[in-house]
Amino acid sequence: MEGPALTSTWVAAPVQIAWGNLCAAALGQFPLMLLLPLALAVALRRRVGARYALFGVGGATFVASQLVHLPLNSALGLMGPPRGVALLPLPLVGLIAGLSAGLCEELARYVTMRFVVKNDRGWPAALGLGAGHGGVEAMIFGGLALLGLLNVLLAPWAARFGVNEGDQAIMRHAARQYWALPWYLPLLAGWERVCAIAFHVGASVLVMRAVTRRNLGYLALAVLLHAALDAPVVYAPAMGLFWLYLFLTLAALGMTLLTLRLREAPAGA
Repeated sequence: MEGPALTSTWVAAPVQIAWGNLCAAALGQFPLMLLLPLALAVALRRRVGARYALFGVGGATFVASQLVHLPLNSALGLMGPPRGVALLPLPLVGLIAGLSAGLCEELARYVTMRFVVKNDRGWPAALGLGAGHGGVEAMIFGGLALLGLLNVLLAPWAARFGVNEGDQAIMRHAARQYWALPWYLPLLAGWERVCAIAFHVGASVLVMRAVTRRNLGYLALAVLLHAALDAPVVYAPAMGLFWLYLFLTLAALGMTLLTLRLREAPAGA
């Protein structure tokens, strides 16, 4: 319950910027999430000839997959108040959540490669599509994080924008919570997206093989690997940051090695 005295206290109290957090976000998180995907698209164009259009198509594939993935998660009870699948034992929740992501995103990737980009085949095209899929995802999350930071930075001056006193209190409270977070969390958020991009590139190589070799076993492998990557996220609070990000880093390294290992297998070979 909100009272005038409490609101006035929250509005009057100063908000102290944690400069370590701000530097970590400005110099680490946002370059990794907003600029690295674009740099990767340029590098792939120059090094392997992947068309820029493939980056865009890969990004559109991610967005399209979420039009199915998010409603599916909501129907399963994985979003919103705990219900449905969310009430099952944690291992089953992780398995179902992982399969939900894997099926929606990898099937969307397969449909794109099979029916949309029929003239783009092979390893370079797969790299471009995967970079776009993971890169646009990173840029969406990065854009949302940037908007959140701007809101936090503007909180002390909310009154100048005509924000009422109650909302000023909420904004200042959110700002204090943001600045109280450990300084390295923005860096970890950026690194998480790097790991995700590496995974999506490798998964795209697998799905491209499913298309060019007419072998759905590669598609099934991509779905299972995607589920294996996403499932442990439900254990994040129990795992701790060190083990969680060690897992993500090792997964990204494994997918990168897989990507390089499959380079010598041209489409249709």
